[in-house]
Amino acid sequence: MNNTLLDGLNKEQKNAVTASLDRHILILAGAGCGKTTVLTRRIAFLVESGIDPGKILALTFTRKAADEMASRVSRLLCAQKFDKLPVITTFHGFALKVLSGSFDKADHFSDIGFQPNPRLINEKERLGKLVSLTTTLERKMLRSDLFGIDSLLAQKAVFPERLSKLDKSQSDLLNSIERRLQEDKESSGLWDFSDLLAGTLRLFRCKPSIAEFFALKFRVILIDEFQDTNPVQITLLKALLADNKYLFAVGDDDQAIYAFRGADIRPTLEFCSHFKGAEVLKLQINYRSTPSVLKSANKINSDKPAAYRKILVSGKCRTGSGPVPSAHAFDDQEQMLSWILKKASLISTIENVLIPSMAVLFRLNRSLQWVSEYLEKRSIDSEKFPALLTVHKSKGLEFPVVFLCDMEESVFPNYQPNSVPKPRNANEFLLGLFKAPQIDCNWDEEKRIFYVAVTRAEKHLFFLSVRRKEVYGRKKSFRPSRFLKMI
Repeated sequence: MNNTLLDGLNKEQKNAVTASLDRHILILAGAGCGKTTVLTRRIAFLVESGIDPGKILALTFTRKAADEMASRVSRLLCAQKFDKLPVITTFHGFALKVLSGSFDKADHFSDIGFQPNPRLINEKERLGKLVSLTTTLERKMLRSDLFGIDSLLAQKAVFPERLSKLDKSQSDLLNSIERRLQEDKESSGLWDFSDLLAGTLRLFRCKPSIAEFFALKFRVILIDEFQDTNPVQITLLKALLADNKYLFAVGDDDQAIYAFRGADIRPTLEFCSHFKGAEVLKLQINYRSTPSVLKSANKINSDKPAAYRKILVSGKCRTGSGPVPSAHAFDDQEQMLSWILKKASLISTIENVLIPSMAVLFRLNRSLQWVSEYLEKRSIDSEKFPALLTVHKSKGLEFPVVFLCDMEESVFPNYQPNSVPKPRNANEFLLGLFKAPQIDCNWDEEKRIFYVAVTRAEKHLFFLSVRRKEVYGRKKSFRPSRFLKMI
C-alpha cells in the first residue's frame, strides 16, 4: 500500500481508512474529528486495493459537500496515477441520474408516468398548484395553511408515521391531495425533489431488470452524514446493496438535528440490525476545540450507552486547556448585546482575532431576527459584530469565539406546555391546580442541537441568557436553561 495515503492520520483514522473490505462499516465521527478526510482517503484506499473507481458510489446531502469530496478524491487519485473517478453526488443527484438515463442512456421518467424530460417545479409553482387543487374547507379540515399542507406532504413522503396525530378523515384527505398533486405534475411534465427518490424506488419496483442493473453496478457505497438519512434513502440504499456489496457510512448520532426534515436517527443507532455483520468504529480525536470546550461537550452525552458514547479529546491544544466556558445572565437583550460587543472587541484586541470571524448563535430564528433588526436600527455595522446564525445553520462550521444565546428554559430546550383542557367542574379545576403541565418536547433532539452549538467553538465559548426578552412583540420573563446544569 502507498504509505503516503495514511500520512498525517491518527490511529483511529488509519483504522477507519483501512477497515475491512468484506463487511459494512459505520464510522461514528465526533465533531471536528476529520470525517471528510477519512471518507476521501477511504475512497483512495479502495481504489488502491484494486476496486474499479467506476464501481464506487459516494453519496452526501449537499452539492457543496459533494463537490468538496470530489475535489479531494480527484487530487488523491491523480497523485496515485488513476485517471478514472468514482460517482460522487447527492442522494437526489444520484436519483436524477438514474431517472434521466445518465447511467444506461435511457429516459426512465416515462417509465414512472412522467412526460419525457420533465421540468423541475419551483416552490412558488408547487404552492400555486396546492391553491388550485385544494379548497378552503379542506385546509380547515387539516388545520393548515398552504405551507402547512406542503409540510405535511413532505413528511408523508419520507416519514408517514409522524402523521399519527391526524385522524382518519384528515389522513384520507391528505392522501387525496397527494394523489391529485402527483397526477397534475405528471400530466404537466413537472417534477420536484420529492419525486426523485420515490420515483427511483417506483422504477426499481416496476422494472426489476433496471433494479438488478443498478444493484450490480456498484461494489461499494459510501455515505456522508449518515445520521441525516431518512427512511426513503435507507430503502434506496438497501436496493443498491446486493450480495457482496458493502456500505461505508460516516456520521455522528450526536449531531442528528434534522428530524423536522424527516431525518431518522434509528438506522444509525441500529446499524448492525439494518446491515448484518457490520462493524462500528469511532473517531474521537478532535482537531477543532480546546480541552476546556471539549470537557463541556463530553458532559452533554455522558449518560449514553458505552457503545455509542464518544469521549472527545483534543488533538490540537498542546499547552494548557484554554479558557473555561462561562455562563452569563442579563436583564434584557439590549444589555446582552452591549456585553457581546465589548467582549468581542476585547478578545479581538488581545488575541488579534477578527470580530466577523466570531459567531453569535441562536436556537430560534425569531431571536436572530430580533437581534438583526435591533442592530440595523442602531446602524451597527455588521463588520463590527460577530456573524449571526441559528445553530442549525452553523452545523459544519467552526469559530474561534462563540456566543451562544437563547439559553433560557423553553427557548433552549425549545418547547411549549401542552394546552390544558378547560375544567368541566370544580373537582377538575382543583386537580388542575396541582397537576404539572405536560411538555411536548423532543428532549433528545434538543440535547443534540445543544451539542452541535457547543462544538462549534474553537477556543472561547459563552452561554448567554436573559431574564426578560421580547417574544412576538411582548416582553416575557424567563429562567436559565436546564442545559446550563450540564456544563
